[in-house]
Amino acid sequence: MVANLDPQHSQSGWVTLPLTSLGLDAEHSYQVQDLLTSAGFLWNGPRNFVDINPQVAPAHIFKLRRRIRTEHDFDYFL
Repeated sequence: MVANLDPQHSQSGWVTLPLTSLGLDAEHSYQVQDLLTSAGFLWNGPRNFVDINPQVAPAHIFKLRRRIRTEHDFDYFL
C-alpha cells in the first residue's frame, strides 16, 4: 500500500519490493492490480515508479500476482 497524505498535490516516487520474500522472481515481470481503482500494471524488478493523484485516488492498495504466460510460452500448431 502507498498513500498520498497531501490532499492538494500529486506525489510520486519509487517503491522497492522484497520480491524474494513475496515469492516473486526478480528476473520475470509480474502483475500489479490496484484494488481501489482496478487499474492493472505490469512491473519488472524490485523498483517501480508510482504517482498518486489525490483527485483520482489518495492511495494504491496493490495486489501482486506471479508472472503470467505470454504468447512466447505457448506452442503454436498450424
